[in-house]
Amino acid sequence: MKIERLYVKILLSFFGILLVTLALILVLFVTVGGRSFRDYLDKKAFPKLQIFQKMVQEKIDAHPLLPIGQNPDLKNQLDIFSTLFSIKIWINDPEKGIQIKTFTGPVNIPKKGFHRQIHHQNGITLYHFVRKWTKYYAIVPIKEGDNELRLHLYYDTRHQNRPEGLFFLGILIIGGVVALLIIPLARRITQRINRLNRSARKFANGNLSCRTDIKGYDEIAKLGHSFNFMADKLEKLIQGSKDLSANVSHELRSPLTRIRVSKELIADKLDKLDKERTRADIHRYIQNMESDIQSLDTLIDQVLKLSKIDYQESELSLENFDFKDFLTTELKQYHSLLRQKNIGIEQDIAPVLVSQDKSVLKSVLSNLLDNAVKYTTKNGKIRICTLPAHRKGLAFKVTNSCPPLDDKELEMIFNPFYRTRGNTAPGSGLGLTIAKKQVRRCRGQISARNTDKGLTFEVSLP
Repeated sequence: MKIERLYVKILLSFFGILLVTLALILVLFVTVGGRSFRDYLDKKAFPKLQIFQKMVQEKIDAHPLLPIGQNPDLKNQLDIFSTLFSIKIWINDPEKGIQIKTFTGPVNIPKKGFHRQIHHQNGITLYHFVRKWTKYYAIVPIKEGDNELRLHLYYDTRHQNRPEGLFFLGILIIGGVVALLIIPLARRITQRINRLNRSARKFANGNLSCRTDIKGYDEIAKLGHSFNFMADKLEKLIQGSKDLSANVSHELRSPLTRIRVSKELIADKLDKLDKERTRADIHRYIQNMESDIQSLDTLIDQVLKLSKIDYQESELSLENFDFKDFLTTELKQYHSLLRQKNIGIEQDIAPVLVSQDKSVLKSVLSNLLDNAVKYTTKNGKIRICTLPAHRKGLAFKVTNSCPPLDDKELEMIFNPFYRTRGNTAPGSGLGLTIAKKQVRRCRGQISARNTDKGLTFEVSLP
């Protein structure tokens, strides 16, 4: 059966770890603790057995003429020790057999199926029989005159209290209690994950405003914060795509409408080709259509550039070159436009070796120069100057002598398709948007502000 709930997996994992831990504790306890404890008992047992040997020998020597089985002091002593320590005691003559014992029934010493440990000291032999319980068996030499006798002591722990069993039972109980306490913790973890999962499903189903409310500073909370951050970015991206589509539709509609009208006028004029004026009108309409087609082509090209920057961003190809030479080459493309509007160019460019992507810098610079030429009035000026930059970075500003913009317009000037109030200049409103995206692609900054010399765009590239 496949387990799907996380808190069940956590609980089962804990139980598994607990069982393995208990097994390791048991092995360690038996191999280390139990062995050292038995060794300790052995060291203490031999002196006591020697003392007991002397006591028994004294009772035997006190009545040398009595047989051992008829010695009242010896029998009384053996009965007291047998009752006091719950052990079986008997004395054996190798030739005559058992002479005296403190129990009824036969003597039953285990021989097979038990782990035997044998220790010898001062003639005393001590046996350990270990299976489910421990049995101790000692043979102590004594004398009756010239006869060699054997004093036997047998201790069986089968019916004794076993503290190690209670110890392991206590560990199991503690483990069970801890496992029960883990259930609320596991549920808390899974509840937060389920909440994040529900938020992700709602977002995937189209609710772009859905956010998760996981609080805290742990890993799950950080995952929730990352989800919210991702959702914000995706919402802005999707909304931006919607706005872009709407704006593109609006921008494409105007030239298409003009082309359609020109087409109808041309069709109307074709019936009057005999007049020179009609021919001139047709040429004028064709030129207008060509202009609109060029506008559409430019707009589509800029939209494709935006899409490429957003979705197919490639790595930068850095080159070392002189910015002043690069700018001189770019300005040559604007000489005719500058002459038409009698716009002057002022440059304050220090020779600086930069390491930038030429294609990206060309895109940024050309869009800023296009904007400057377009909005600078006749007989105006465009100023270009470099600024101090850190390390191998590049910082420059482009200023055109156009009327100042208000604060709201300065904030929106980089938005796609944004046109300032009263603006009649041709264009799609995407140039500055492309410039900003290219600068951000290089991890740089671009800003616009009003100065006493006009509208200034400041670019800083690392």
